[in-house]
Amino acid sequence: MQIKKLTSLIIEPTNTCNLRCTFCFVTEGMNRVEGFMDFNLFKKVIDDSPGLEHLCMHNWGEPLLHKDIFRMFDYAAKAGVRHIVMNTNGTLLTDKMIDRIVDSPLSIIRFSIDGSPETFQRVRGVALDKIERNIIKLKEKKEVRRPELSMGVVFTVEEDTHQDVEPYINHWENIVDHVRTQAKLIQSPRKEVCPEPFGKDYGKLVVLWDGTVIPCCVDYNASLKLGNAWEERVMDLWHGAEIKRLREQHRSGSFPDTCVNCNECETAKTEKRFFYANPISAALEE
Repeated sequence: MQIKKLTSLIIEPTNTCNLRCTFCFVTEGMNRVEGFMDFNLFKKVIDDSPGLEHLCMHNWGEPLLHKDIFRMFDYAAKAGVRHIVMNTNGTLLTDKMIDRIVDSPLSIIRFSIDGSPETFQRVRGVALDKIERNIIKLKEKKEVRRPELSMGVVFTVEEDTHQDVEPYINHWENIVDHVRTQAKLIQSPRKEVCPEPFGKDYGKLVVLWDGTVIPCCVDYNASLKLGNAWEERVMDLWHGAEIKRLREQHRSGSFPDTCVNCNECETAKTEKRFFYANPISAALEE
């Protein structure tokens, strides 16, 4: 199976969140200690990653809670990272925060908005109307001052919310630049190889707030440790012994405990993220 070049990192500024969403493992399931990434660790990760093209500044937790998040954006951009992306729940969009986002080198900002206002209230425990007004305010400011900033929304689709997808798209495509849907993570037997250890479209690793490096964002308790960014170059871990062992486990179908029941809910409204679209042809790339 083809191993793509590592050109992307997910960096977790924090695994702390100000919400307790019903489907999120931060609410139930995550037993990692909560914390915030040291800015010096962030600098080391960027300095150790020449040729990095794509940086996702979110994982588990709300990234805008980190006091140095905009310093991180600036540092990555000055180091030559071309695409900096952040997902946020949108609850911290004050006027000051909106101005800082517009003036930052962020390439893409996405808001996690799940379904209708009623679904959003049930799932996330907060009202949508104020968040939507602030998203519109951000849109108006960025179109004047930095129209190249791309705005989007993402909907985590559950078994009982797929009926919201069409009206959701119809509503939000008139407000933001792009609309995404993704299936909710569930626990059920995996029968197919996962693309994450190989790179689906490009190679990608995850650096958690404490420096732990893992192969996949779904590993919310960091069971599949590849190394630590304080001590090692992240780029080297893409070719290290631990990820080679993980690849062999997936090739053979002897999935580790973290992967064996990793799945996504079945819905015709969106494609699965952690499966090859055509597993037969993917296997033939061996």
